[in-house]
Amino acid sequence: MEIYEVCAGDDIFITIDHAIAQAVRFNDLVTFDFNDVKVIVAGDSNPELILRDWGRGIRRYLGDDPVVGPYPETELSAGDLQSDSKIKAIRDKEAKKDQAKYAKNRCEQTLALQNALHLTGPIELSDKPLWDSLVKANDDGYGARVVRYAEDWARLMQGHIHLGATVADCAKNMGDLADDDGISGAMYGFAMQTLIQCWKHGEELKKWGKSK
Repeated sequence: MEIYEVCAGDDIFITIDHAIAQAVRFNDLVTFDFNDVKVIVAGDSNPELILRDWGRGIRRYLGDDPVVGPYPETELSAGDLQSDSKIKAIRDKEAKKDQAKYAKNRCEQTLALQNALHLTGPIELSDKPLWDSLVKANDDGYGARVVRYAEDWARLMQGHIHLGATVADCAKNMGDLADDDGISGAMYGFAMQTLIQCWKHGEELKKWGKSK
């Protein structure tokens, strides 16, 4: 059996076609793994049926270690359809529970953030003109979220600094608290750079960032 090498970013349908072509070329079965589904094709495998069962495998309709091919049934049996439907219903129910839990956690995080911000003062700036220019320049959804995160993070840290803590003592926990909607790593980096440039304690934050 030959092995077809899958690369990151490959398309599943094109991969199936190329694997079948390789099977024709070598007159042998060809196998590859795509998103934890093992696929086996022959030179005369039906690519649409292989794709259908790969889709069933990715949804775990075929168990924990799904193997597809080389000759899927043209029509799924009544038992297969019933099994797929049952598994889908279970997965949909689990997904709804996960979504509800995620929404509840985010709501609690937002409430905790707002309560903490009520106990802090405004952001303390080392370069207000630069801060104002950054706020004005970042008025779209992405940029505005970066600015809001930076401001909330700084204000939360200030609350602890005023009680005697250092930036290093509170930066991580307050950064986590300020993130009530799952910001990206890039947004986090932009926010940190903004505070390093504009915030009263920016140099301390810079040293903490380098020490992580």
